Amino acid sequence: MLDWDLVAAEPRAENSLLSMLERLVALPTVSGNLAACEEGLDYIGEFLAERGMRVRRFDQDGFGALVATVHPTLSPAVMLTAHLDVVPGPEHLFTLKRDGGRVVGRGVFDMKGAIAAYLALIDELGPDLHRYDLGVMITTDEETRDLGVKLLLQDEGYRARVAVLPDGGDHWQLEEVAKGAWRVRVSTYGVAVHGSRPWTGQSASFKLLDLLADIRRRFPVEDPHVDTLNISFLRAGTAPNQLPDQAEAVLDIRVMGPEELAAVERDVAEICRQHGADLELLVLFPPVKHDLNDPLLAEFARSVERVTGVTCGPCISYGSSDAAQYAIVGVPCAVTRPIGGGHHGDDEWVDVESLAQLVPVLRDYVSRVATHE
Repeated sequence: MLDWDLVAAEPRAENSLLSMLERLVALPTVSGNLAACEEGLDYIGEFLAERGMRVRRFDQDGFGALVATVHPTLSPAVMLTAHLDVVPGPEHLFTLKRDGGRVVGRGVFDMKGAIAAYLALIDELGPDLHRYDLGVMITTDEETRDLGVKLLLQDEGYRARVAVLPDGGDHWQLEEVAKGAWRVRVSTYGVAVHGSRPWTGQSASFKLLDLLADIRRRFPVEDPHVDTLNISFLRAGTAPNQLPDQAEAVLDIRVMGPEELAAVERDVAEICRQHGADLELLVLFPPVKHDLNDPLLAEFARSVERVTGVTCGPCISYGSSDAAQYAIVGVPCAVTRPIGGGHHGDDEWVDVESLAQLVPVLRDYVSRVATHE
């Protein structure tokens, strides 16, 4: 039986983890900054290769991805999964800052903290690494088009007995349900004329506003346990004194389950039809329901409890993640993460002690389910 100290947190180990996180945060791997993402993958790939892992790099229409395995296999027992890309933020967020027991910076919670923990785990396993059947999968397009994990699973044939994804299930609670995300672009069309004579043309922007008002009425409540609507990227016109002949907006709709998704797809399509608008699917994260009675997920919960002392109960995630891609191919996925918050905001943070605990949680777990025969 392995005996883990609560934080595994000797100051030296913690400092090593924060040093790796600092380096990752300093890279402006905003979705679409392909050069920064490649630099980050270079660092991760070299780190893992130096410790004996087999590293493969992928170019997915310009977006990089990386898979490293201890042994030559497409299906390791455990696949540690994360995305390196982050949402945009002010320049100062790309410098890691200590704030008491927290660190603050873009990606510390979503998901560079998890990547640093993966690297710390591999480093800690050291000469015993060959005893484990492990993989590490890193993508760089999750915050935008989110095809990375999907392509690695469907086109490259990667699988695992179980995936680990610290991208939901806050405060060491294990995700049982995750809302789906249906992201679409709606476009309206008009006739461009001089802005002083609007009666002679037709405004695509007015048509878009009317359409969006009808769609908003479809989502009368903003609550954690119902479908919700976010409207973003409103665009219309090319000159201030001209009626726009085209206007568009992106809808980011979160849905509770498959039936709700079908209803939303039907209703939004009908509203667009009534307004003569086009509807284009951008991203679909299907809703996910995990079977927490699966022995591999139950064992992960026990690893969390053994190391942190926290009862790892079920929870709902309001955001979506690549767990949906694993669900499609039938791979169970353990989704939880340390204490933190503010992701996608200017105060993104993670608790240092809690993040440090992720390393022994992972080590305890792989020692029980991923030992190599």
